[in-house]
Amino acid sequence: MTEPNEPPRPQPGRFQADMLTELFQDPLDPAYADAARARRERTSPLPGWNRGTRKAAKLIALLIIGVVLAVAYQQVIARAPGRATARAALIKEMNQRQAKTDELAQEAERLQNEVSTLRESALSDTTVAKLRQLEAATGMRKVAGDGVIVTMQDGPNAASVPEAGVLDVDLQVVANALWSSGAEAIAINGRRLSSITPIRRAGSAILVGNAHILGPYEVVAIGPPDLADRFEETAAADYYRALRDDKNYAVGFDVKERDNLELPAAVLPQLALATVPKPSATPTPTPSTSPSGGRK
Repeated sequence: MTEPNEPPRPQPGRFQADMLTELFQDPLDPAYADAARARRERTSPLPGWNRGTRKAAKLIALLIIGVVLAVAYQQVIARAPGRATARAALIKEMNQRQAKTDELAQEAERLQNEVSTLRESALSDTTVAKLRQLEAATGMRKVAGDGVIVTMQDGPNAASVPEAGVLDVDLQVVANALWSSGAEAIAINGRRLSSITPIRRAGSAILVGNAHILGPYEVVAIGPPDLADRFEETAAADYYRALRDDKNYAVGFDVKERDNLELPAAVLPQLALATVPKPSATPTPTPSTSPSGGRK
C-alpha cells in the first residue's frame, strides 16, 4: 500500500525493456532524422526521375565515355605509323649527316697532312724537327707511343639517376688529371685534344670540338711509362672509383695500360687574323708645377 501523495513505483525491469525496444525501433534522434530527411529533399532527382530512369542515364553516360575513349585510342593508333615514320626519317638524316661530318673530317686531315708535307719541304731539317715537336705538343700532328686508356660508361640507373651518367665535366676532369700526370697527347673517342678544343654539353649530347660522341667514352693518353700509376693516385681517379663501387651509381670506370697507341691530329682550328696597331707618337712628359719633393 502506497502513500496518498506518492507516485506509483514502476515495476522492476519495465523501464529498461521499453528503452531498449525504442532504441532498436528508432535508433536515430529525431533531430538527426529531420536533418537526413531535409538533405534527401534537397538532393532529390528531378520530378519524374525514378530509379529506372536514373539507371538508364548512368548507362548512357558510361556509353558516351566509352565511345570517346575508343575514338581517342583509334586516333592514337592511326597517328602512330606517322610518328614512327618521322622518327625513322630523322634518325636516318642524323646518321647521314654524321657520316658526312666524318668524311669531311677525314678530308680535312688529309689536306692538313698535305700542307704539312709541302711546308716541311721548304724548310731546313733543324726547323722541321722543331716544327714537328711543336705540332705534336699542340695536337696538330699524329703521334704514336705507349700510354693508358681510361674507359667511362653510364651506370645502369642513368635514366632515373642523373648522377649515374657520364657528363662533359667528367671527361674534363679525367683529361685534366691525365695532363697533370704527365700525358703528352690525349684523344677522346678518337678526337684529339688541343689547347683550344672544348669539351662541352649540348642538350643531352657531349661534344668534343664539334664532334658528337657517344658512350662508352675512351680517353686515350700517351705519356711516360708511369703515366697509369701517377693517374691512379690522383683525386679524380679516387672519386670515379668510388662512383664505380657505389651500387646507386655504378658508373663505369676502368684504367688500362696500352702499348703502341696512335692518336690522330686535331682538326686545324680556324685562325683569326690580327693586325698590328700603328705606333702612336711618343708622349712627352708634362712638367710638374709643384716643387721637387713637395718642399719649398
